[in-house]
Amino acid sequence: MNNPRRCLLFVPGSRPERYAKAIATGADQVCIDLEDAVAPGDKETARASLFAFLANAPESRSEIGLRINPLSTELGQADLKALAASGLKPAFVMLPKVETVAELQQADAALAGIDTVFIAQIETPKGLLDARALAVAIPRLQALMFGGFDYIVALRGRAGWESFFHPRVQLATIAAEAGVGCLDVPFLDIKDEAGLVNETDRVIDLGFTAKAAIHPAQVEPIQSRYLPTAAEYDRAQRVIAALAASGGEAIQLDGKLVDRPIEIAAERAIALGAHGVRAG
Repeated sequence: MNNPRRCLLFVPGSRPERYAKAIATGADQVCIDLEDAVAPGDKETARASLFAFLANAPESRSEIGLRINPLSTELGQADLKALAASGLKPAFVMLPKVETVAELQQADAALAGIDTVFIAQIETPKGLLDARALAVAIPRLQALMFGGFDYIVALRGRAGWESFFHPRVQLATIAAEAGVGCLDVPFLDIKDEAGLVNETDRVIDLGFTAKAAIHPAQVEPIQSRYLPTAAEYDRAQRVIAALAASGGEAIQLDGKLVDRPIEIAAERAIALGAHGVRAG
């Protein structure tokens, strides 16, 4: 776990005055959106603003990428063609509403000359049912993302913890098996920080490696929940040291069994702890 990514913040491509503000949040990833956040009549202007910004993007700890329109649409095809010809190197490209391996392979081939990675959004029942194949379709797939609200509309259901629970568990399981990240859907009530923190904790428990955000105020509450406490970080260091001293053999530490699964969890805590520790 060399570079943990805890939060991806969306910013509308049609609002270039917000780009720098989004980056200033310190979000691990900032995604400038050409899809849902941009009105149909503003698509080309937003793309031009985004490309101009990426051409002179400031140094930042945030990874800066973009979401194009679905490849099943003319807009998505135009985005892909324009990006391929631009010479730009975004940190990642998010592909919405992915349902087929062919879509990923097309994007991979079209951007063969660009050193970037992909995030595939799973937003339909078909996408979820085929996510296992999608997760291993191309080597540079960085993560799967749960597009919960599009998914639940396609499912003919109602959005809520219960209706999202099964697809969340399924997608997190598939992502873990494939060794890729798994991003959760944004929490839409930007004024309900307690609700955001509660949902973030719950999806961390399910195996999500990051959660998306739609407002700068959501970044710190999300990213801090992924951090170990000082006590957890200290124990993780002691676990690694104790297993190293034992040659990797299972041992007891503080009266508790410590073996390879505990070591993996400790390694994750140490990687996340590079960003700091949280209180309580």
